[in-house]
Amino acid sequence: MFISDETAVNYLAGVILLTFPWLGVVWGTWGFIWEVLMLLAVFLVGRRRGFLIATVFLLFGYVAPVLVLGAATFNQLSLVPLAGLLGVLGQQRLWPVRTTFFWSAMLAAALGLIPTLSFVAQGFDAKTVSDVINALVQHYQASGLLIFMQQQGFSEGEVRDLLQQWIRFYALITPSLAAMSAFIEFGLVFYIIRRWFKDDEGRVLFTHWSLPWYAVWGAVLGIAFYLLGDQFSWTVLRGVGINLMVIYGALTFVLGTSVYLYLLQSPKIPRLLKWAIIIATFLNLVFSFISIMMFGLFDLVFNFRRLPEET
Repeated sequence: MFISDETAVNYLAGVILLTFPWLGVVWGTWGFIWEVLMLLAVFLVGRRRGFLIATVFLLFGYVAPVLVLGAATFNQLSLVPLAGLLGVLGQQRLWPVRTTFFWSAMLAAALGLIPTLSFVAQGFDAKTVSDVINALVQHYQASGLLIFMQQQGFSEGEVRDLLQQWIRFYALITPSLAAMSAFIEFGLVFYIIRRWFKDDEGRVLFTHWSLPWYAVWGAVLGIAFYLLGDQFSWTVLRGVGINLMVIYGALTFVLGTSVYLYLLQSPKIPRLLKWAIIIATFLNLVFSFISIMMFGLFDLVFNFRRLPEET
């Protein structure tokens, strides 16, 4: 007796939801690929068997290892696949595609950064920081980079201070890095699923990528939190603001690039002006980078490309 490919995929997706949380803990395989596979399974089960079945399978997969292996196991589980349930719900209730993607991806980002919060609260201990700095300084000495920096007027002590500041900053933005990783995971799976099921809207060109207008409030809150935290020395609020700005910096750069390429392809813009824009972009990369982010940010509100609103 043979079963169809679709039936085999359905069974495999269900097995993944039931077993992958457990296997991820036992084998230590939780990571980008593991989470992507689980997100795919959530969408496949949800789209073909329904939201309720996908929820039951996924929750059983998470609860079982906690009950059997102990509560400490929960800290080894990634919660990012749970965001797939919101994506399934949005697709079943026919929410606008941008709305479904935005809220589901933001949920994935929020779930992805949760494991990093304890690390941010504890930070690097002094010995770890010292060991990392010593290793980097030795590497710079061996490569000749330290001599070059000293020729530019930097002493070894100043280099060590600079490295210490970068390590502290890295520890501070770890949540935003984890959130962006989860956002990318969800975006990849969302794209694959829409292609897989050949949704009516079809493939959205990169030059037409956009988010709901209210997504701009995340950037506004990030700036506000940073300014308030810096003004009143509220470390936690300042850290939240910095992480929000890092996330939105990456997000608006992607959206800004989409706007930039859309304008370059527009027949309404003279070819000479297009070449001037391209040349100006490469003449001052820092200014261009910031300008592209601003394009992406303000496009959320002003819709420069006049893309139709979803209903």
